[in-house]
Amino acid sequence: MQFYDMHSHILPEFDDGAKSVDESISMLDCLKKQSVTNVCFTPHFYTNEMSAEDFVEKRREAYEKFLPHKPDDMNIVLGTEVYVTKFLFSNDDLSELTYGKSKYILTEYSYGSSFSDKTMNYFYMLIENHKLIPVLPHVERYSALMDDPSLIRELKDMGVIIQTNACNYAKKSSVFKRRKLLKLINEGLIDILGTDAHSFTHNTPEAYSQAVECINSKCGSSTLKRMMNTAEKIFNSAV
Repeated sequence: MQFYDMHSHILPEFDDGAKSVDESISMLDCLKKQSVTNVCFTPHFYTNEMSAEDFVEKRREAYEKFLPHKPDDMNIVLGTEVYVTKFLFSNDDLSELTYGKSKYILTEYSYGSSFSDKTMNYFYMLIENHKLIPVLPHVERYSALMDDPSLIRELKDMGVIIQTNACNYAKKSSVFKRRKLLKLINEGLIDILGTDAHSFTHNTPEAYSQAVECINSKCGSSTLKRMMNTAEKIFNSAV
């Protein structure tokens, strides 16, 4: 089975993730030792702070600087973690913000969001106006969704892909939260796994194998395979 990290901040010297090429390579090496050879670089884009054009150009420069150091046995897809505000929709074309060449776009929202009609309309605009497929990162951070899984079902019915962070399934994570998330995985409400790795102290990539073992043990190998198949579909459509 191929393993995929669908959300990371390993692109060096760009956002609040890897501070150097050496740190980036160390994080990739950590993932490779856990049999993860397919990694998405998804640096933060705050739509209220800079234009999409400026972001894409700065990201391109950072990635081109990194490319000579990319391990030959790692497959990398360049994407974006887009913080969605009204300013995002001043752009007619959002294709440069997706996972590679795909139609999938990683979009985060305020952690205090109630996923009201306004927020749901943002999803609708991405889907209907821009013909994109939103991916919602770290579902566990949104208390509204964790308290009311029917909202997750509503997002899923719209076609949204739901991502969870590996650190929530590590041995030192909250047992209560882990149980809630495993229940959501079992119910088919969580689709893909990512580290959201920023460093070895902030969402460490070391948690990936623990997450895989936990999901495999508690939800079954077929569920783990389903998640990796979904990740593979997104990843392959991006390259």
